[in-house]
Amino acid sequence: MDTLQHYARWIAMLMGALLMAAGGCGEKKDRLSREAGQCEKASAAAVAGTGADPEKQAPEAAAAEGQTADARQKPKVWIYTDMSDKTLPGRNQAGTVNDPDDISAMAGYLLMMNEFDTKGIVVTSTHRAEHKTTPDQGLWASNFFGPAYRRDVENLNKNMGGYPAEVSFVQSGIKVSGERFSAANDYGSLENYCTVKALFDLAAAEAGPINVLCWCSLTEPAILVKHCLTSNRQDVLRKLRFIAHWTNSPLHQGTAAHPENVANCREDAGACRYLKERALAGEAAYYELGAIGQHGIVGGYQGAEYFDQFKTSALGKIFAEGKFVYKSVDHSDAATYWVLLGNWGVSLKDVAGNGTNSAEIEKANEEKFRDWSKRIHDELLRRAGLAAGKGME
Repeated sequence: MDTLQHYARWIAMLMGALLMAAGGCGEKKDRLSREAGQCEKASAAAVAGTGADPEKQAPEAAAAEGQTADARQKPKVWIYTDMSDKTLPGRNQAGTVNDPDDISAMAGYLLMMNEFDTKGIVVTSTHRAEHKTTPDQGLWASNFFGPAYRRDVENLNKNMGGYPAEVSFVQSGIKVSGERFSAANDYGSLENYCTVKALFDLAAAEAGPINVLCWCSLTEPAILVKHCLTSNRQDVLRKLRFIAHWTNSPLHQGTAAHPENVANCREDAGACRYLKERALAGEAAYYELGAIGQHGIVGGYQGAEYFDQFKTSALGKIFAEGKFVYKSVDHSDAATYWVLLGNWGVSLKDVAGNGTNSAEIEKANEEKFRDWSKRIHDELLRRAGLAAGKGME
């Protein structure tokens, strides 16, 4: 109860401060109130220890797969993604605001969700100017994935167990501002970074490791690391393990001379540089995967007819249609959670924890994932089939 009261007081203070700052400007006041609500939702998720709404957790979800003892053994996961509604018009080559590949990666994660202890999912952690005025993307994601998940989860729990009854998402605190990391800012206060503070508070309250899967630019992780170091909270930082896909690659987009010249790093070069420096100094655990998801998992298996088989279930359909290009589903950021599972070709033991990524290691891991690509996709297809009721008596 003390923890909940702490969050309630913090939320009330934050909302009051935001509303006072808004002054008499109605539009600004409405926006700040909405952002404060996002902070409240993210913090509530952290208190509950799940990405889903705490009031909607079904008893059977906690009881599945060996009661709470088994749940404690599952890797704890927090996700930062730049995912947004792909029907929003944008300026990238697909005509969307953000690359829709994370939609497929997220659908795959939800099919695998019983393997993880999901703590929070933050969407639109991005810097696109269009998002200053786009609708609440946390609400979009909950409305987009939520019905599909609820449709599939009953059969998934009947066949496998361990899935939470609900899944929800929260919009990033930097989505509207588009703010990038500044090394000159000490980030002593996280008052203006609700989805960073939610993760900090979670890590402060729980045992680690908490695996932070980075599917986007590194702005929010960098702010969190800087805050921990500024406030001498190395105890919190030691509980965090950042796992990132393609923020560095000497083989793809980047070069041996400039491996940082890749999209997810260029998006906020200062954040990327800072995190890598702190990891190399031994102050943060950062696992750089390179492009092994794109060129290993995704590039390892193709075929439109094969991927059409996923469409029998609601989540499978989202997976297959999120981003389908070159006869394959692009869910490259999924590499972060397959590596975390550790028994699908590549594990964290195969990746340096100090942010470095040599061409030799990336190539070796890419080839391992390419060899395992068919088995990874078959597992997702098996789960999509179970979700659709296939194989059930």
